[in-house]
Amino acid sequence: MSPAWGVFLLVWLVLLCVVPDPRPLGAREWAVAGLQSVAGISEPAARVLATIALRATGLGLIGVLFALFLRRVPMKLAAPLVLVVAPLLAVAALWINYGYFPVSIQLQVGLASAVFGALAGLALRRSLVALAALVILGVGLFAWGTSTGVPDDLYEAARATGLHVLEHADEVPDGDDGFAMLMQLAFTFAEDNSHGTDSVLPNRAAILALGVILGEERVARVARRQVNLERTQEISALRSRVTLHGRNDLSRHFWVSAALAVLSDERRSMTVGITKELMDATPGGSGFSFVDLVADRAGTLFAEAATVNAEYARAMQLRIRDGVEIGDYCPAVLDLPEGLTLEEFQSDYGGLGGEGTRAVVEEIRRRLATCEGLH
Repeated sequence: MSPAWGVFLLVWLVLLCVVPDPRPLGAREWAVAGLQSVAGISEPAARVLATIALRATGLGLIGVLFALFLRRVPMKLAAPLVLVVAPLLAVAALWINYGYFPVSIQLQVGLASAVFGALAGLALRRSLVALAALVILGVGLFAWGTSTGVPDDLYEAARATGLHVLEHADEVPDGDDGFAMLMQLAFTFAEDNSHGTDSVLPNRAAILALGVILGEERVARVARRQVNLERTQEISALRSRVTLHGRNDLSRHFWVSAALAVLSDERRSMTVGITKELMDATPGGSGFSFVDLVADRAGTLFAEAATVNAEYARAMQLRIRDGVEIGDYCPAVLDLPEGLTLEEFQSDYGGLGGEGTRAVVEEIRRRLATCEGLH
């Protein structure tokens, strides 16, 4: 055995356990454009594949590094050991990273990546030059894809906004009225802190703070920095009683997508929503939902409208200060299809590129176009 490679393997496993996944911010434009050109697929599909490929690279290196760790062990013993242990380590890393046991698609990607890496490592283990090049390439791609972060000024502003909002948590009513009041609290604070200059940063901070409070406290982890508001129980209680169109899950979808758009861009944020719905359509998930996609897209468009430039950012502050009408930020959704299994989504709507899907997406776009607060 090679102790140095064992240490490298251990360090890599720790990184895979703590680096956020999925990493929608990691799909670089050159990778997306390359996949589109080679495979002839749409931009959202290419972005999903690029993100999956990034995670597969990280998991595949488990097999490579484990083969290197056992490079002095005879092949007849090393081969079965690597092919069994590497996939198990990959599953364990995913389990720890997600906080739950991987669903079917995640499990398949993890197992296949680790096995492929194990086979590559076993095939090349006598050539240290080739193995070193493979490891450097894999680590480089993984690091390149995760080189994002929340800047200090945005972090501090989001934290201040979040703490201000939580100071008024007891005054927030239940339901849609709570959604409206929290939006007003955050953006009034943003207006107060614009100081007559650029309103974009305070608006981005307001959206990120609401993404943490009403969406998911770990939302900023996709950019490798947690916005810690320290009042977990209070946040959880507030989040559970705020709704959008009478549904708590839609409020969460809206603010998570808005926060992701602030951290990346609107196209990548929408891809996250599509990926989430495809995962939900697998066994054990809640089903593919066009309703959820409306909330995802509404949140993304809201973030874009509120932060595109100083003029739009200031206009959004004034609009929200004067009152929040829910229909201005998310259209009616309850008659749209939801709860579809992956098989139903494929057979009834033709999957992502199907005619049925295109028809529903066009209806969603028509409805979103009527929302004055999103443009």
